[in-house]
Amino acid sequence: MNVKIVSIAGLCIVAAILCKLFSSEGKEYALYIKIAAAALIMSSVIIYISPIADTIRHIYEKAGADKEYLTILFKALGICYITQFACDMCKDSGENALASHAELAGKISLMLIALPLIDTLADMVDGFV
Repeated sequence: MNVKIVSIAGLCIVAAILCKLFSSEGKEYALYIKIAAAALIMSSVIIYISPIADTIRHIYEKAGADKEYLTILFKALGICYITQFACDMCKDSGENALASHAELAGKISLMLIALPLIDTLADMVDGFV
């Protein structure tokens, strides 16, 4: 990953320079460059998610936790990353209202995913009372 981070940093610097060059004349080209750079970075980093997921899965198995919680965790992380990516792209293109709507959609999606956890928590509290 150390060599990969140098490549990613270089890509970011080149993309930033190209965006500055195109920002005065062709703003749409700068946006295309940002989207392409973000897609390249995401695709090059995605291969490192598998070892992280395996480690988290192993920790959950050692703890004896329910696998449903692990699924919820991974879904929540995915929603957070996708929402952040969408918000950043919207903000970069000057669409702040769209970015706010994407954030709201992400928050509502997280609440929907967390409902089984909230239900379990309510059952635990009810059991104590």
